[in-house]
Amino acid sequence: MGLNETGLSLLQFFQGLAVIAAAIAFAIGGFYFIFGGDRGRSKAVVGLIIVMGAFTLAEMVDQNIKF
Repeated sequence: MGLNETGLSLLQFFQGLAVIAAAIAFAIGGFYFIFGGDRGRSKAVVGLIIVMGAFTLAEMVDQNIKF
């Protein structure tokens, strides 16, 4: 197993973890949005902005780094 295959398998592993983390973040954000009142809604919006920013960063890394 060479360096390229190792890097690719690590990238795929962390992308899988990121999908799970994003699903959990959306679930928590939805809970805060529905049941959190005024402060919960602001938390949900900030969390959504962070998740979307992380998604954009991940897409940029995926497009610019090739193994």
